[in-house]
Amino acid sequence: MGRVTDGYRELAKRANEVAEAKGLMAGWNKVIQFIVEGEGDFYIKFENGVATFHEGKHEKPDVTLKGPEEVFYKMLTRELDQTRAYFAKQYTIEGSMADAMKFGRIGTAVAKAT
Repeated sequence: MGRVTDGYRELAKRANEVAEAKGLMAGWNKVIQFIVEGEGDFYIKFENGVATFHEGKHEKPDVTLKGPEEVFYKMLTRELDQTRAYFAKQYTIEGSMADAMKFGRIGTAVAKAT
């Protein structure tokens, strides 16, 4: 796939290895769907404290993040702050804002551990 897909695939893998991320994932059973313009669709499923990466669309995601590949790549590499990007309307969030924020905290925990 592309650099965003590969990056989030790695984030899911690393989330299972980082203690802080594992603590955030405990008891949090959610699906975060990504619709990345210029790259494709994928989702990360959090279930029983484990993150798994899947290509395609989930039937009933809890949160859907939509936007251009460049924006997701910059958020993934921490060049762009996810909250600022959201308020600047560089990408959209559908579904639970609380779950979207928790996903962001998991990503931050993984980034700090790298």
